[in-house]
Amino acid sequence: MTTNNQTVMRPPQASKYLGLSTSFLAKKRLAGDGPRFIRLSARAIGYQQADLDAWLKAKRCGSTSEYEALKASEPAE
Repeated sequence: MTTNNQTVMRPPQASKYLGLSTSFLAKKRLAGDGPRFIRLSARAIGYQQADLDAWLKAKRCGSTSEYEALKASEPAE
């Protein structure tokens, strides 16, 4: 599926692109701290590559201390 010249990936494709499980993405959607997603229908979810890339970029760390600060700012699971 394509919208605004961006391919929409379903969760299995998005999880493969990110190297994460589909259940991880589902948990992040529920918690509200995962990548932005598109509600395609009542039961269908999609992701645009640009949103996945932006989410990954926001997770980048240059040191373990940066990671600890990022981790501390995230909601508890």
